[in-house]
Amino acid sequence: MADEDEARIVITNADIAAAKRDWQLARSRGELPDRVDAAYDLYRRLISAQAQQIADTFRATGALRSDQG
Repeated sequence: MADEDEARIVITNADIAAAKRDWQLARSRGELPDRVDAAYDLYRRLISAQAQQIADTFRATGALRSDQG
C-alpha cells in the first residue's frame, strides 16, 4: 500500500539517544516510578521499531541507512 510507505516514520540513532537520555534523567532525578517506567518503555519501543526498520531496509535493498544501525 503506497500510503503506508508515505506515512512511515524513520527512527534514527539520535532518536534512540534522546529517549535514553530522557529515561536516564528521569531515573537520576528520582521521578515517580510511572514516569521512569514510561520513559524506559518509550526507549525500548524505539529500539525495537528501529531494529525492525533496519531489517526491512536491509531485506529490501541489501544496504543500511547511514543514520541507522
